[in-house]
Amino acid sequence: MKGILLVNMGGANSPKELKNFLARMFNDPFILPYGKPVRKLLSFIISNTRKKTSWKKYELIGGSPIIDATRLTMLALQNSLGENYSVKRAFSYTSPLIRESIESFIREGYKEITVIPLYPQASYTTTSSVEKEVNDIVSKTGSIQIHFIKEFYQRDQFVCFWSNLISNHIRKYNYTNPFLLFSAHSIPKFLVEKGDSYPQAIEASAREIAEKSGIHYEVAYQSGMSRREWLGPEIKDSLIKLAKKKEEQIVIIPVSFVNENLETLYDIDHGIIPFAKNDLGIKRISRVEIPVADVHFIELLTEIVLEAN
Repeated sequence: MKGILLVNMGGANSPKELKNFLARMFNDPFILPYGKPVRKLLSFIISNTRKKTSWKKYELIGGSPIIDATRLTMLALQNSLGENYSVKRAFSYTSPLIRESIESFIREGYKEITVIPLYPQASYTTTSSVEKEVNDIVSKTGSIQIHFIKEFYQRDQFVCFWSNLISNHIRKYNYTNPFLLFSAHSIPKFLVEKGDSYPQAIEASAREIAEKSGIHYEVAYQSGMSRREWLGPEIKDSLIKLAKKKEEQIVIIPVSFVNENLETLYDIDHGIIPFAKNDLGIKRISRVEIPVADVHFIELLTEIVLEAN
């Protein structure tokens, strides 16, 4: 048998979990590129100051959907692959942690694992962090072979996954002339200057999906901490321009995610869309929802595993 490890960021379903999640995330050198003492201090400050306001957002959306979505994706992939594979899940900042899951594979006698970070477009802040941790664990055990899947946005199944969701969404809302606004989590500009390929991957993703859908589009970014220092254009700025151009039907596609999360359910649904409707007068604007364990997405993961093995 061969092991398959799906890796996601994690989330929180209680205030205590949220504090631990934030502390781990902001102690990650791929998130805060400072020395360990400074990073440790900042993670302590951030996790304690943000936990209350962040938890209010989680309460509004019913807790983190990432945990259960990853579990159901794991089960669906296991069912697709069959008994010759064993599929586990891990999170960067929530239990089961990456180390815990890999050590579980090792205890069970596995010699080969395919690791799939659930980030379609690789970034220093996500995929590289996972890869570094996996390599550190393997270097200490020395008893297991890793097949690491860096990204998968360029695969036909990923394009089909999104184009199918978009088509269904357009039919559901009876759009006749929609404009696609692809939204992705922003990253600091200095990472792009250092060679992070993330923006090129986002642009390529949007282009391929839009071309298959045959619809005009733009790319924007969300959740950046500074408009000057983080990758843009910021999504609200893009919406302001689209409103001036009299675009009346806008569909937002969270193309950098494969499951619902705080940025889709809270930032977009409770922040960005109300802003477009109430402040800009764009009445027909909506977001494509991301289904759990979608058949096209499971087919994509299955294809990745079979090719890697």
